[in-house]
Amino acid sequence: MPESIDVAIGILTERRAGQWFVFITRRRDESVLGGYWEMPGGKVARAESHRSCVAREFAEEVALEVEVGASLPVIVHEYDHATVRLHPFFCTRRDGDPRDLEVDEHRWVCADDLAGYRFPPANDTLIERVVRAIDGWEGAADG
Repeated sequence: MPESIDVAIGILTERRAGQWFVFITRRRDESVLGGYWEMPGGKVARAESHRSCVAREFAEEVALEVEVGASLPVIVHEYDHATVRLHPFFCTRRDGDPRDLEVDEHRWVCADDLAGYRFPPANDTLIERVVRAIDGWEGAADG
């Protein structure tokens, strides 16, 4: 029976020049799903909250201090090696400039361009939800 893993994900967004951008990182080639793009996050440690995990992972992976905000619904995905439960949270940057500590690279990507990057299959639903949420922010700002 495959392992079951809880993963907390941080969706760091910033608005620039009237557009929403999302912070993504590329996994190291030697890691599981190496070379794929993702939003920072990782396995939730025993006795750690999902929100604490997101903040810890941002600090460890890219040297950013974030404020963890609203959550999106949990996403469950079955890989051959494990069943993964993604716990996504929107975040805002509190402090720091990104440095690639435990990732190969990082980018700020326009939300509408996220689909053009190769993410792990479990992220397909997440990306759809992120883009839909940001589109909702745009609609609220316009109305």
